[in-house]
Amino acid sequence: MLRAMRTRTILLASLMIMMSMTPLVSADYEKEIEQGKEFENSPVFDLPAKTIDSVGPRIDTGASGRAPCSAVQTDAGSAGDAGNTSATAKSLGTDPTNGPTGVSGCVDANDPEDMYSITTTSGKEVDVELVVPTGADFDLYLVDATKQTFYDYSEYNDPLEQVTTGGTALEGNATTFYVWINAYSGDGTYTLRVWTNNSTPKPDMTITMVEGPLKAQAGDTVSVNYTVENLANNTSATTGVFDVFFILSTDTTYDQFDTILDEVSVEADLAAGASRNTTTSIVLPANLSNDSYHWIIWADGYGNITESDELNNNMASPDKMVVGNDCTDLMGGTQNDGGLGADAGNDVANATNMGSNVTSSYTGCMDGADGDDVYAFDVPAGYFLEIELDAEDQTSDFDLYIHYSNGSEVDRGLAGSYPETATAKLTDYEGVGGTYYVNITHYSGVSNYTLDVWTNQSIPAPDYTIDTVTSAGSGQPGDMFDVTAVLENEGTVDGVSSVELIAILSVNTGVDWYDHEVGSTTTSGIPMDTNTSVTISSTIPADIVEGGYYLYVVADQDDLILERDETNNQAARTGQFTVGNAETSCVSQNDAAMGGDAGNDAANAYDLGNYADAEYRGCIDSNDASDYYTITMGAGQNMNVTLVDPPSGAVNLALLDSTGAQVDSDSSWFSDSEVTTIDTSNDGVAGTYTLIVNRSTSWLEDGGAGTYRLLIGNPAGYVAPFTCAGHSDAGTGTDAGTDMSNAIALGANPSVMGQGCLDGQDSSDAYQFNIEDYNNINVMFSPDMGSPFTANLYDEESNMVAGWNGTEWMSMGDSEYEGQDGMFTLVVDSAGGEGYYNLSINTMPPAPADLAISNLTCGAEMVSNEELFYSFEIHNLRGPAIGDFNWSLNLVDDTGAIVEELDSSTMSTYSTYGQMVLERASSTFIDATTASGTYSCHVVMNMDRAIDEIELMNNEMIGENFSIQNEEELWANDVDRDGYNTTDTGDGIVDDCPDKYGESWGDRYGCADLDGDGWSNLNDFSPLDESQWVDEDEDGFGDNSSGYLGDQCPGVYGVENGDGGDGCPPPFVDTDEDGVQDSDDDCDSTPANATVDESGCEVDTDGDGIVDSMDDCPATETNATVDSMGCEVIDNNGGSDNGDSDNNGGSGTEDGGQSTDDSAESGSDVVMIGGIGFGVVVIILLTFLIVRKGRGGDDLAGDSFANAAFDQPMGGVAAADPSITPEQLQYEQQLLAHGYTAEQARAYADQHFRPWLNQ
Repeated sequence: MLRAMRTRTILLASLMIMMSMTPLVSADYEKEIEQGKEFENSPVFDLPAKTIDSVGPRIDTGASGRAPCSAVQTDAGSAGDAGNTSATAKSLGTDPTNGPTGVSGCVDANDPEDMYSITTTSGKEVDVELVVPTGADFDLYLVDATKQTFYDYSEYNDPLEQVTTGGTALEGNATTFYVWINAYSGDGTYTLRVWTNNSTPKPDMTITMVEGPLKAQAGDTVSVNYTVENLANNTSATTGVFDVFFILSTDTTYDQFDTILDEVSVEADLAAGASRNTTTSIVLPANLSNDSYHWIIWADGYGNITESDELNNNMASPDKMVVGNDCTDLMGGTQNDGGLGADAGNDVANATNMGSNVTSSYTGCMDGADGDDVYAFDVPAGYFLEIELDAEDQTSDFDLYIHYSNGSEVDRGLAGSYPETATAKLTDYEGVGGTYYVNITHYSGVSNYTLDVWTNQSIPAPDYTIDTVTSAGSGQPGDMFDVTAVLENEGTVDGVSSVELIAILSVNTGVDWYDHEVGSTTTSGIPMDTNTSVTISSTIPADIVEGGYYLYVVADQDDLILERDETNNQAARTGQFTVGNAETSCVSQNDAAMGGDAGNDAANAYDLGNYADAEYRGCIDSNDASDYYTITMGAGQNMNVTLVDPPSGAVNLALLDSTGAQVDSDSSWFSDSEVTTIDTSNDGVAGTYTLIVNRSTSWLEDGGAGTYRLLIGNPAGYVAPFTCAGHSDAGTGTDAGTDMSNAIALGANPSVMGQGCLDGQDSSDAYQFNIEDYNNINVMFSPDMGSPFTANLYDEESNMVAGWNGTEWMSMGDSEYEGQDGMFTLVVDSAGGEGYYNLSINTMPPAPADLAISNLTCGAEMVSNEELFYSFEIHNLRGPAIGDFNWSLNLVDDTGAIVEELDSSTMSTYSTYGQMVLERASSTFIDATTASGTYSCHVVMNMDRAIDEIELMNNEMIGENFSIQNEEELWANDVDRDGYNTTDTGDGIVDDCPDKYGESWGDRYGCADLDGDGWSNLNDFSPLDESQWVDEDEDGFGDNSSGYLGDQCPGVYGVENGDGGDGCPPPFVDTDEDGVQDSDDDCDSTPANATVDESGCEVDTDGDGIVDSMDDCPATETNATVDSMGCEVIDNNGGSDNGDSDNNGGSGTEDGGQSTDDSAESGSDVVMIGGIGFGVVVIILLTFLIVRKGRGGDDLAGDSFANAAFDQPMGGVAAADPSITPEQLQYEQQLLAHGYTAEQARAYADQHFRPWLNQ
């Protein structure tokens, strides 16, 4: 912290001095340099402050440069200089005392250090004072012989610096130590005073505990608790009254930037070995900046009490107090660092691991109370972390660190502005896998932050550096000379591409675009950790300004090669290279080639005209300290001007606008100057501008004399003459051929890499090579930047290779040439240009094999235990495949899990481009236990790379999905496996024969059905005839009209060849026309018009045995005795047997009359009966004739049915007859639908439903 503080002080002081010495616009801008106090490998600046006022600003006045110390010094009163090491230190003796007179010595720029040795005996302590001359700043230290251990020091108390051994490890000991005087700035004679005293008991105050509030606001009154302890063990070593001071610091170390509060606590005497705890109220300053502060409590802050140890009087609180907002305020509640929902851990043990191979962005918050946010990241081998930290409040100051898991620091970001970055790239940990810890550390302020994390692949790359540069020490303009550079590859891989080396002459240190390139060459890439010596043929430009130059060699200046580090590619020759004779004055003036000296004021400035790229030269010396030029700018134009110092002088540059106001200036020391209008108030403003070239008059940089270069814009630079003489094209040892007819032969399967050269004398190069044995070739061509060179590649048929793009071609991946034998020719043409090109022709091994599966067909919708058919092919698509490999065909479920291996084998092959390796077609039975689900077939092969392949993406193939139904599941509710469930599953279909396989479905489900017509054998009308299954009307003809012996009148009882076909009713025939068809007529000869019953016989209404047609007395009483005519027989004799025998039983008259009547009546009946019989015969004959005549016509038959039904009283029964059932009416409707008349339908229906009508 002291070093940082001191550097800041120096910068501020230097800036103030510069500003005081530099006018706004001056004709004598001078270069100055600031000087800092630095000691390599010295811990001086890490020493703690002894008192509050022991730190503060200090001014570096520098050395006078006049070396005031005499050449022969007499330090400490004896001849000679006090040395600057323990070996050359002057001795002041044992237990010396020379105060207050002391001894004198001298330090200056040539002798900035003096050392003295002092030896003490036991029980002594030594006090030393250094009286510093006015205006100087000398420092005083007590050190050991190595100057690495500091016992006491005094740096800020000029003109009197004081140190003592009291309270240090030296007190009371017999020892030797050293007084070291260092001239921080200034010079002159000092006085050194020494006192040796007896050691006395002293108190030793220290602060052992400090505790303050965690949060407050400016102006608040807060409580601070602390403990003071006196560590002395001698009872006389009491402290007396002492002061305690309160300091607010953004860190735990006190410096001049910390805030000392006005409150001072006056503490009472503290006995040896005692301690005291105190709580006090402190008012924070109202103007206290919002930040995070430690409380530093300092006992005896100004060193008023002599103690045995002055360095342990203060202590900082372990926690910070946040003044203003903290993260809770910014977040509006709980922190959410890195999306963790809480504050990130503050150490490695509590760091959250954010994952592996992370590239992401995180946000968080940091305040003083937080202190540290630590995140862990896992980095794979071959990768590295890159971290960037930015803060919402740019005034905050957070630091960034990366540590490896072993605790080693990898990198840190401590920039003064955001973003801060840290990376493992270019460290020992680049590419090292493991856990890395990223620590965001609070320095000051409160802010939300953004942490960007990248895990990048560590790309192996070369890293070219120039180790040494050697050459002759001088030369004349136009001379040729060799520059030798040692090129090293400090990268992680061998260099492949050629490397260009350029030799450059520069007036000042460093290389810029306007420096002189004097030569270049190209060399092949070199292996890592090796070097090679490269000679660059160089030419000094003829128009170069003579004088001393730095000779640089730059490797890969155009960054054509990807390197691990692009910033370390150049080195300079030790000592300057002198060109011609250095100028010491301007012998003749010809500024800007105008024949004289440019004026030294604006009124006499040389006019350079309108702005255009150009180089002007002018001269300055002690008699010509400035040159003025004017240049005119158009609207929208901007000016860029570069001023190159004379090799033997120094100049600076200023730019003024037309009003004389300064636009830009550059008084840079030891470098060239640049000015511009860009990003100024004159950006794009038209007008006449003035350029002022000033000779430096600073004592830091001698202005000297000589010719300067004034570059307007970017004029073309000097280019050394170019030639290809003696060049070895592409490392062949000679010039390559010129065309296809005489190309240089590189042989079969070549490997060539190097640089080719073309110029005006060698305008083309040609190379020819062969490819054999399935090998491939990679051809790369790259001309120098800006070169017009072209290259064409031809095959053995002189055809242009289609894949050649002018710069690169690889037969690998080119379907026309990959792995094919052939001859090729590359022709490079200069196209009128000259320069170098890089050429690489490298044979590549045969392309790896590429086995591929195709045409996979496998499986279909199926049941487990069924046969699965599959087929597939394996081809080799690329280079040779030689050896054995395994393949397998697996059944996988819808999750991709293997269920069953269906087929596998080990295959031996020797195949190349497109050849068939395997054609497989087979089948297998699926395991009966396979679960129901969606499956596919998965073919894999050579997954262990038994045969090396270019890729494995096509080494597996998955077929189309198909379903497998588990056999047991399928038949679980169908014991006989006929497709009909044993129990109802909701569709109402249940197997009627559950234990026997059956396919019936018409009458019953799942019963035997031999003919397969859907009707079970049991109920099948014809169980062996698939065309008939039901005979609903039971007439012997199946209801399927189109089937075998099909019923043409289904639902109606019928006969073979019935009326309408088989199964239809027979024709209606009624011979005696009594309304009853002959087939049902028991009395087929009933007389005409006789009333008959259902059987066709005449009716006997009175039941006397005489049919109605013959009954003269149709209403005879029941059981009456009738005669043949149906009339009742009445017995009129009333008496004896005689009367009966002779008809004379009654009176004679009446009896006779009666007898006569009876006889007459009897006679009449016989005649009547005879007539009737004759009529019946006639009717029968006529009917027979009519029927015979109408046998061939259906109409006549139909009429006979109709007439019979109409004429028959029984057939005319109304439909409302209660004996007609609904079933009969339905049947009649079916007959009507088949074309029967109503009468016919009734007749047919009555035969079935009312048969008694015809009985």
